Amino acid sequence: MDDTFLNYYEKTKNELNKYINNFNKELINEDNELLKEQLEIFSNLNSDGKLIRGILVNLGYKLLNEDTSYSYPLSLAFEVFQTAILVHDDIIDNDEIRRGKTTVHAYNYNKYNSKELGTNIGICMGNFGLYKANEIISKNYINDSNLGNVLNCFNDIVIKTIKGELLDVIIPFREQNNLEISNLEDNIMEIYKLKTAYYTIVGPLSLGLILANASKEQLSDIEKFGYYTGVAFQMQDDLLGIYGEDIGKKVGSDIEEYKQTILYSYTKNTKYYDELLKYYGKNNTLEKVRKIFDISGAKKYTEDKIEEYYNKSIDVLDNINWINNINKEIMINFVKYLKNRKK
Repeated sequence: MDDTFLNYYEKTKNELNKYINNFNKELINEDNELLKEQLEIFSNLNSDGKLIRGILVNLGYKLLNEDTSYSYPLSLAFEVFQTAILVHDDIIDNDEIRRGKTTVHAYNYNKYNSKELGTNIGICMGNFGLYKANEIISKNYINDSNLGNVLNCFNDIVIKTIKGELLDVIIPFREQNNLEISNLEDNIMEIYKLKTAYYTIVGPLSLGLILANASKEQLSDIEKFGYYTGVAFQMQDDLLGIYGEDIGKKVGSDIEEYKQTILYSYTKNTKYYDELLKYYGKNNTLEKVRKIFDISGAKKYTEDKIEEYYNKSIDVLDNINWINNINKEIMINFVKYLKNRKK
């Protein structure tokens, strides 16, 4: 892999951080001290991220317009949305640390010794961030003829992400409580599509493209590319969650949370499933589960699917003729960047 994507990434990240820092400063300009305290927590969490999604908004715009300065407020809005949805996600997963910082609900729970208060404030702050992102788009592009299409796309991303999160909450519960789920792997792939492919790849790229006046055919091409890339990314994330080392979260937490992954669904159809049930959903069983995924063939199956989907995303790119060679090189190396990651 050459440095084409990484150079673009670093340059764009530095510029986007300026917008994020200005937004965070304005956000905490609040007279009411009770509100200011919560806004400061949100603004703190809204910094130090990888900014991949915001940068993909910029890249989507760049595919049709090399001067990307116009797209930065849209990139900012997506990063604010990212922070907001993670506030809700942290409540669902009972996570107390995000980006090395205390989460909104945990901060309030610890300060006031009230889990109910922490949860309620977290819900409110997540909702606040979602609508703040919408406001950023409306204010910055109010005179743009594409505003309606941009907002429609943005809201579609939000809806798809929430649908994916709903499935990600419902399916583990049903599975753990022996409630029938037909076509488990199909449902898991639907989570991958809604919660990762659209939220992480298709959505951001499409937003940038729409702002740059993309055609339906161009959006369709990027949707195909983003689907394969995003699903491969999530399958890889699940594999790293079991077999990784320094991945930014506790290795094996997927087991403790009874998370439904392609590794689990594959093993369910083998003779090793009953053995898996002895350890899945329990603490300190990582090595046992790893061994089961190895001998059942689940690890190999997942590795092959990851390779297949990344290859398909490159094939889609190769057949797109409206992206110039420089931008296509950036996108190809973006796929390689994801494929080579270790966390």
